[in-house]
Amino acid sequence: MFKQFLFGLMALAIWAACTPAAEQQAKADQHEETVAATTDEVITYPEDSVSADGLRSYHGLRIDETNAVPIAELTSLMDQHGGLEGAKFEGPIAAVCQAKGCWMTMTLANGEDMRVRFRDYGFFVPKDSPGKIAIIEGNAYRDTTSVEDLRHYAVDGGMSEEEAAAKYTEPEVVIAFEATGVIIKDDSEG
Repeated sequence: MFKQFLFGLMALAIWAACTPAAEQQAKADQHEETVAATTDEVITYPEDSVSADGLRSYHGLRIDETNAVPIAELTSLMDQHGGLEGAKFEGPIAAVCQAKGCWMTMTLANGEDMRVRFRDYGFFVPKDSPGKIAIIEGNAYRDTTSVEDLRHYAVDGGMSEEEAAAKYTEPEVVIAFEATGVIIKDDSEG
C-alpha cells in the first residue's frame, strides 16, 4: 500500500514539474481569484500598485476596466434584481474617509451617495481620491445604516460631531457596496 502511495506521489511530482511555469501560475491565479470571489474566507489582498503610465492605481484584488457599467445605472439594476454579486461599476468618487481611506462614496442617479466599503477592511484608497473616476467590483446590496454609523462616517468624512449629531437622527436604508477591487483613474479624460 505504501509503495502505491509513493508511486502516486512521484507521478504527481513529475506531472507538476512538466507543466510550464506560466501555465501553472495562470491556473493558480485563476483559482485564487475564483476562491476569493466565492467564499466567505478572509482574502489576502496584494499591495496597491500603479500602472506603468501612472494613470491608474489598483487597490484590493486586481480587476480590469472591461464591462464596467456606469454608476448611474446601479439604482435601476438594484430595483430589478434586489442585489448584485460580482458587479462592476464606474463613476466619480464623491468622498473618501479622511481618517484612513477605509471607505468612499459614489453618487447614484437619484442623487444619493452610496457608501463603498472594502471587503474585510483589507485595503484602502488614497484620501485625495474625490473627483477621480473609480471602477469598483464586488457586491451591491440594500443595508440599514444605524444612526451611530452614519454619524461615525460623517465625522470620518470631515464633519464635526455636532453637525453629524444634528443631521443624523434616524437610521437609513441605503444601497451599499462591498468592493473586492478598485481602480482609480488619475487621467483627465476618464
